[in-house]
Amino acid sequence: MSRVISVGTAAIPYTFDQSEVREFANELFTDNKHYINRMLGVFDNSLIETRHFVHSREWFDTPKNFVQRSESFLKNALLLSISAIKDCLKKTDADLNEIDHIIFVTSTGIATPSVDAHMINELKLDPHIKRTPIWGLGCVGGAVGLTRAMEYTKAFPESAVLVVAVEICSLAFHREDYSKSNIVSLALFSDGAAASLVSGKEHRLSQSSQIRLISSLSTTYYDSLGVMGWEVVDDGFKAIFSKDIPTIVRKEVKSNIEELLSTNNVTISDLKQFAVHPGGAKVLLEYEGSLGLAEGTFKHSRKVLKEHGNMSSPTVLYVLKEIMDEKDFNQGEYGIISALGPGFSSEIILFEIV
Repeated sequence: MSRVISVGTAAIPYTFDQSEVREFANELFTDNKHYINRMLGVFDNSLIETRHFVHSREWFDTPKNFVQRSESFLKNALLLSISAIKDCLKKTDADLNEIDHIIFVTSTGIATPSVDAHMINELKLDPHIKRTPIWGLGCVGGAVGLTRAMEYTKAFPESAVLVVAVEICSLAFHREDYSKSNIVSLALFSDGAAASLVSGKEHRLSQSSQIRLISSLSTTYYDSLGVMGWEVVDDGFKAIFSKDIPTIVRKEVKSNIEELLSTNNVTISDLKQFAVHPGGAKVLLEYEGSLGLAEGTFKHSRKVLKEHGNMSSPTVLYVLKEIMDEKDFNQGEYGIISALGPGFSSEIILFEIV
């Protein structure tokens, strides 16, 4: 079986208290004070205390066109990816040349050649390394990247795969957009990057990990294309969110989890570890409620949300890192990795502590 060897995260240049971002929004939308005053509650009820951005506060004072956003994306996505990879590998005795496949996940910018090609040049990775860039999966992307790595290392058990998820979510903020989605985006999202090393059972590193990936379930819900995604506008990407996301969690996610578990003779009561993407405070509450768990069960998800906000695809890897770093688990326990994203879609991975 495939193993998660380690997870690393990137160092982000600028840290902001949520109160600072709230005040920024208050100042920015001075032309419509009545409206913004009604919207500021989303900052207060987010559970977020700090967030991280690749740019300083002053960068957001002037409008940016699509070219400027794209240049920022490529530069910063490369820097954050390398930072996350180094953090991931420093926890192991793995060598860069042992990695034979890199899966790169993003949704907040575009580049051709894709960022993984730039990483290969910068880090001087094996020129024969396989590349799988994945674009457009949003918040579910980190979990999907792990699934693809699990599948590859099952097919090639002597292999080692690096999953890198990076998002510069701040590039999707638009100064003159008073829409609810834009303000919610400013209140919840931040920049981040994570890298995870996954090995097959025959790789020498496999015995150094206690996280064994068992199987996964992918689901795309019919007639839900408008729940989450991007609207392409003249100066970049504009976020699309639906208030229906917590409702979908409440109605659909439990049955998806039970479907995955039943094929492996596991029940919800057997689950002790939860690496759940913290899409927001309401989403976490609906997850816990639908599974019959006490509020606060997803402590690692709440910690990541509190300290980093929602970073889209890397976020679930940050949560997995919290679980692995804390090591508050016992052999034989089961856990899930779960995230939701555009499509509207769900990715769930069952793992075991070995």
